[in-house]
Amino acid sequence: MAEEGREDVDNHSPPTRRNGHAVMNGHVTSPVSDVKEMNSTGEDLVLHNIYIREKLKDLQCTIESDVSNLIEKRLVGFKEANLPVAGCFVRSSSTSFTSALTRSHSSSKEAHKPGQLPRRMFVARPSLLKELLNVSHMESIYNIFVAILVLLFFNKVLEEIIQTGSLNLDLSLIVWAFGSLDRVIVIWVCMFTSTAIFVYLSFHHWAHNRHNMPGAYDACGGLLYGIYLVLFMYLPLSSLLYHNLPPASALIILCEQVRMFMKTWAFVRSNLSRAIRYKKDDDEPTKILCPDFSHYLYFLFAPTLIYRDEYPRNESINWRNVINDLGQVIGCLFYTHFLFVRFCVPVFQKFGQESFNGTNLMVAVFSCMFPGSLVLLCGFFAILHAWLNAFAEMLRFADRMFYKDWWNSTSYARFYRTWNCVVHDWLYEYVYRDVVAWQRRQGKNCAQLRCFPMLVVFFISSVVHEYILAFAFKFFYPVLLIMFGGFGVAFMFVNSKARQFNIFLWVTLIFGTGILMCLYSMEWYARINCKPVYEGTVDYLLPRSFFCKFAAES
Repeated sequence: MAEEGREDVDNHSPPTRRNGHAVMNGHVTSPVSDVKEMNSTGEDLVLHNIYIREKLKDLQCTIESDVSNLIEKRLVGFKEANLPVAGCFVRSSSTSFTSALTRSHSSSKEAHKPGQLPRRMFVARPSLLKELLNVSHMESIYNIFVAILVLLFFNKVLEEIIQTGSLNLDLSLIVWAFGSLDRVIVIWVCMFTSTAIFVYLSFHHWAHNRHNMPGAYDACGGLLYGIYLVLFMYLPLSSLLYHNLPPASALIILCEQVRMFMKTWAFVRSNLSRAIRYKKDDDEPTKILCPDFSHYLYFLFAPTLIYRDEYPRNESINWRNVINDLGQVIGCLFYTHFLFVRFCVPVFQKFGQESFNGTNLMVAVFSCMFPGSLVLLCGFFAILHAWLNAFAEMLRFADRMFYKDWWNSTSYARFYRTWNCVVHDWLYEYVYRDVVAWQRRQGKNCAQLRCFPMLVVFFISSVVHEYILAFAFKFFYPVLLIMFGGFGVAFMFVNSKARQFNIFLWVTLIFGTGILMCLYSMEWYARINCKPVYEGTVDYLLPRSFFCKFAAES
């Protein structure tokens, strides 16, 4: 009996605690076991819930740790190249998020042949600003710009009420700038028809028949292709000058002309090797020598200048996003209008009628810095973000990397690569890579001139920019050519990763836009208010603002 009592006492002895857990007979017990030993009302349910909650927390931490490790392994394995990153990953790694959205060229060995530069890789990913604007802090910055637009609108309304006594919102500047839209549509249809029909049919015929007489077909095809490109540049330009289209309408024609030229070059250049490699006695009768017309037609409208037979596509179209993007384009248009009406026209509309010296010039440059910078940002947001995203959504084009985080650039070299990825990719794919390949074929001495491909790219880009501005404004004033092709190239060799250089980049950008807006405005009103000193082509090539003072005095 004594032994049984002793055993009974041992069985009912209170449990001890070890590291926060109940211990009974050398074994760790759960809080539920403690509850069963405690005969108190309500405590068993409370402790049971605490135990379950703690277990769920441990399970959640384990799952999060495993998922985080898996994500890091994947990112390291693919070198953070071209991975679409969901919003939840932004919280874990902002660097991985930005790198994944903005990586354009594959670094894998399978993506390009040994000894060749990597090619542009297309993957499904959103535009960077689309993701950033989902963050409340970035959305507030967007709201600040919207607030400035609202204030400019009310400023214009108040000015009209004070001057005219009535609410008469004058939009004559927009109406004039986009005048003669009927002629613009006719010219555009002619350019598109020649690009879509003539180029495709000619290339299709050449690709399927050159193997019969390669030498003759290559000579005739190259000659016709060259003639076509010359006529494609000359005829729309002559029509533009003949009808004297206003600046905005002329910009539409010139930009579309350059875009279709680049599309044509990309299509022919990308598919040229297919037909050249094909031989008459090949055992591949089903080999595709020329892509289907549907692929080419999709490429003509797709928001990219790099030709591929296939692109990543979304499953559906979000028409709400399309309407929102197009609405932002219209908003930026009115934004630019109010900036010119408020800050540009009152300052320069009497240029040539009043005295103007170096002090006035410096004051005008600094007064143009703020509106010029806003015009630059409006142009970027309207074209490279909203307009291209609208077309990408309508075409279900999934790769929305039209730009990168250029605003974080710490060097001009990175700024040029990230500002406009659409044009940069074309220059890299069809100019830079080809020039590098040509250098390597010429020998080691030529290949060592590493800056030569970059200088070729800058020369082509600066000439095309000046071509568009010169014929849109109807005068040759190479301010942008000097700043972009001169100072821009010089700044390329200033390579710094210090964050302070980002301040220098923004200062020079703001100062440069102020100079551009000031000098082009002066020249525009000089050609309105001042008599020409020279006639014909000389007057077109020489800035009239240089002689405007003497013309006014006489």
